Amino acid sequence: MAEESIELGHVAENGVRNDGLSNVFTGMGVSGRDKSLSTQTEPIVFLTQEELEGLYGEWLPRRIVDIYAEQATRRGFKVLFGGEGAAAEEVAGIEQTVEDLYILENFMLASKNSRLYGGSVILLYIDDGRRADQPVNKSNIRSIEGMEVLDRWQIAPVINEENLYDYSKATYYQIISGDLINKPQLVRIHKDRILRFDGDWLPYRIRQRNYGWGMSSLQTVYDSFKHYWTGLHSTATLMSEFDIFVHKIKGLSQMLAAGKEGDVRNRLILNDMSKSVYRGYAIDADKEELEFLGRNFGGIGEILEKLRVDIIGASKIPHTVLFGESPSGLGSTGRSEERDFAKTLADYQQASFHRPLKKLMEYIMLSSDGPTKGRVPDSWRVHFNDLFELNEREKADVRARVAAVDGRYIQLGVLHPKEVAEARYGGSEWSMELTLDPSLPRELPDQGGEKKLAVPPGGRDPMNEENGTLPMDGTREVADAQAGLFLERDLEAKRGDVVFTDKELHNRAVASAKSKFKVWPSAYASGYVVQQYKSMYKKKHGS
Repeated sequence: MAEESIELGHVAENGVRNDGLSNVFTGMGVSGRDKSLSTQTEPIVFLTQEELEGLYGEWLPRRIVDIYAEQATRRGFKVLFGGEGAAAEEVAGIEQTVEDLYILENFMLASKNSRLYGGSVILLYIDDGRRADQPVNKSNIRSIEGMEVLDRWQIAPVINEENLYDYSKATYYQIISGDLINKPQLVRIHKDRILRFDGDWLPYRIRQRNYGWGMSSLQTVYDSFKHYWTGLHSTATLMSEFDIFVHKIKGLSQMLAAGKEGDVRNRLILNDMSKSVYRGYAIDADKEELEFLGRNFGGIGEILEKLRVDIIGASKIPHTVLFGESPSGLGSTGRSEERDFAKTLADYQQASFHRPLKKLMEYIMLSSDGPTKGRVPDSWRVHFNDLFELNEREKADVRARVAAVDGRYIQLGVLHPKEVAEARYGGSEWSMELTLDPSLPRELPDQGGEKKLAVPPGGRDPMNEENGTLPMDGTREVADAQAGLFLERDLEAKRGDVVFTDKELHNRAVASAKSKFKVWPSAYASGYVVQQYKSMYKKKHGS
């Protein structure tokens, strides 16, 4: 059957179809004139072990590697079981085991090695009655005797038919530098006794070229760091040559052509000697001239800043953390950067620490000498402690909001006061979590009339989205007057310790407070009224 073609009208008369934009006058999109057409991608050339170690000797790459590892292990973790929230219980004795085995220190060191080299492992010394090249006997673990961190250049996966297409799933590992660990006779180790840490994620085919390991964190930063560091060193060199001394000698070219280089040399030496003697130059007024030419360094600072921003973006670390700078911008506190970086670190913990840590904790709880004596609790899990810490102002603000919500729920009969007291202050520290107690009554308190559900004047109703929602992003401090968490006795209308005898002045003070504060009435507005009233009363009546 002959092929049939249908003309769709998208082809030009010359039979060529052009996609995109081109301009023959400017050269855009025209082969031979558009320089951007020569731009192309290049395959990844992995930095060698020596190159990575050389970069780690500089303070900026070292900080890029270390800051993730140190901050991600700073607050530690908990092993919980049971329910969620306040109902969850912590496995007793885990903290002591974490200290005895230096788990946080070893995880931090493994993280540094994986970020620097692209991969690392923690070798576990498990007493289970089997050799190192055999799987762990989980039913016969007596104890975890120790841990050892090795980087990817000290240990390698054993390649066979099972993992030929994915080196990261090797069943056995082989130690390359046996003299660097406590037990050099261990050569072949089963994967059960290995906690593996990979570097940055790589596509499958690129990972195979890297022997199954991930990529160093310095790989993507290298070009940006090279440009930034070159700019800094170039600027430092230019500073030593800020000005150039020019000595103009009349007929210099003729003197050199006539072979009088010695006379010229002697003249310059004599000039330099005269400067050292009386800190000045002696020249011929008619034939010589001295001049200092200054260089213009305008714009170098802006260029260096652009290079610095590039390396900040490549490192994925805020400038306040990477360079230790103060927050920039009007009203900036740096809290938003800290919160965003804490979220990034939390993602890093889940991606890099969660699986090996859960494997290790299972071995520890299965140990007969462990904190649980070989009994693993049901529905246990690893919980990383929050990396973002609230300051005292934010803590007070959160507690005030929670108190307002608790009070409203108590009014509605959803919560019981004893329930709230136990949840908030029953533990070793204040907690936001709350679990209902089925034994406590849930009846709505009888206070008579509609007043039982009224929101205090000037207060914010947490059940009302328009009036009960306040920003919690930490970008700015919330004014106390806007929080509106005041009781009736705090308001000016309910106070009995102040008597306003001059009604005119009182009305003026109230008008001033209403124009100044968004919330009226409130405790702060009331205090302002009293202050303004006293000031005006003193001016008018003298006392």
